Amino acid sequence: MLDTRPLPILQIAAGAWLLAVGGCASSPDIQAVKARELVVTAEGSEIIVTVELRNPNDAPVELTTWDYSVIINDQKAYSGQWVASLTLPPQDRMLAELPAFVPASFADITVAEWRIGGQLTYRATGKLDKLLYQLGVNHLSTNFGTGGTGIEKVAVVATPAPKPEALKPEAPKPEAPKPEAPK
Repeated sequence: MLDTRPLPILQIAAGAWLLAVGGCASSPDIQAVKARELVVTAEGSEIIVTVELRNPNDAPVELTTWDYSVIINDQKAYSGQWVASLTLPPQDRMLAELPAFVPASFADITVAEWRIGGQLTYRATGKLDKLLYQLGVNHLSTNFGTGGTGIEKVAVVATPAPKPEALKPEAPKPEAPKPEAPK
């Protein structure tokens, strides 16, 4: 026989609490490591900001999207999104690189104070977490902000100048004697 009695409120509240607690993961910790310049053009510099991620959880965390800005000497230089596509192992650390473009108007960035900040979206990897994510309930994100001073310059490899002998024009070759006309 089917029991049609309503569930007591305490049982419903306990079930909701288990779903909420069971589907939570601590946010990854994010710290700046360095920033370096990759390419310099007349328009500006392409840079890479390296950050260290730490997962404080006992389960892996899937990082999905970075939405961030780069600030140079208190002025916004870049804003953008980057697909993270990383799985951060449990109780472990990992490096990630975020690209940015700094316009030439920012002048010498090698001694600049810089910050990177924004939002990182991620998802926990437990079975319940995946189910809640698919149901649209468990979309996790964390805000971050970190920075440093100085952006490493790209190593410029100069091509060696040609040797002076190579620049001299070749001496004219002697001409072959011309055949004489018949008499």
